[in-house]
This record gives sequence, C-alpha cells and structure tokens, in this order.
Amino acid sequence: MTKNKKEPTPTSVEAWATMLHKEFSKESDRASVIIAATMIENALETLLKSFLVPTDSADDSLFVGAYAPLSSFSAKIDMAYRVGLISSRFCRDLHLVRRIRNDFAHNVMSCSFGDAPVRSRVLELSRSSDMAQRNPHIRALFDSGPRGDFLISVEWMHWHLRSLAEDVKSLNPGALEWGYHWTHTPKTDTSKKE
Repeated sequence: MTKNKKEPTPTSVEAWATMLHKEFSKESDRASVIIAATMIENALETLLKSFLVPTDSADDSLFVGAYAPLSSFSAKIDMAYRVGLISSRFCRDLHLVRRIRNDFAHNVMSCSFGDAPVRSRVLELSRSSDMAQRNPHIRALFDSGPRGDFLISVEWMHWHLRSLAEDVKSLNPGALEWGYHWTHTPKTDTSKKE
C-alpha cells in the first residue's frame, strides 16, 4: 500500500511546531481549533488505513459513505484504541480535542478559549501530557494561555500520529479458508453410448 503523503512530515516535534505556529498565527480561535482537529482526524485516518488490510478501492467503505462505520472522528479514535494503536490516555485526549472542536463548531453565536467549558477542557488536555512544561523552547513559539496550550498539545499529538502511521506495519489479508481449497468439478458420465 502506498501512503498518501500530501502534508510534509518533519522529522522533529520542533519542526512541526514551527510550521504549525506559522499557520495558526493567521487564524481566528474558531478556525485554529477546527483546522487543528481536522488535521488530527486526518492523521488518525491515515494511521488506521496504514494499519488495516489495504483496500483496492480508492473510496474506502470503512471511512467514506453514508454507512461508513469509521466516518466520524469519535469512531476513528475508538477504533485506534481498540486495535492497540494508541493508549487509553491518548484516546481520552483525542476525545478532548474532539469535544473542543465541537464546542467551536456548534456554538454559532460565539465561542472562545476564554469560555469556561473550553478553558477547562484545554487545561485538562494540557495537563495530561504536560508538553508545554517539558518543552519551554516549543512553548515559546505559541501564545500564552489556553489558545497556546491547545495548539502545543495538538501539534505534538498530530506529529505523533503521523510518526505512528509511518512506522506501523499493515495487517495481512486473511489466508484463504480451507473450504475454498477444494474445487468441485462436475463429473461427466461417459458410460452412456449413443
């Protein structure tokens, strides 16, 4: 299976953080959250597609279509956890990103990092990995406060998912079941003479 690599994959968290900082510094809070969550969801889908048995179809029916079981962000997160690609903690944090995205996407009137529910989720996300505290040189690239805490958290999560997708070995297709090894050839009766 060839991997579809539309986005560059920097070799370090620092390079990834620098690239994301440049991109997100131009965006509103709402746009930053929605774009960051979309990037995470796409990276998660790439990881799953890299791991699962490859499909011959360009449109993978697990991910695309009205009845696709892995079309939602939530389903992708849960599947990645259930097949052992991510830890329970990373799964929980991905769900936090999804909830923050939903806060911004569904609150039409206004939503900001200053809102109590968003601020609380971002704090929980930030404390989970403590990435900002452990990497002050990366933290310095992003705004202080909840917006910066969110972006630094999602940048390392995105980088990690992309790294996993590059390193994961895909499952092999199942072996042909024993019943298919038997071929049935109808016998013709040659004893009758005309």
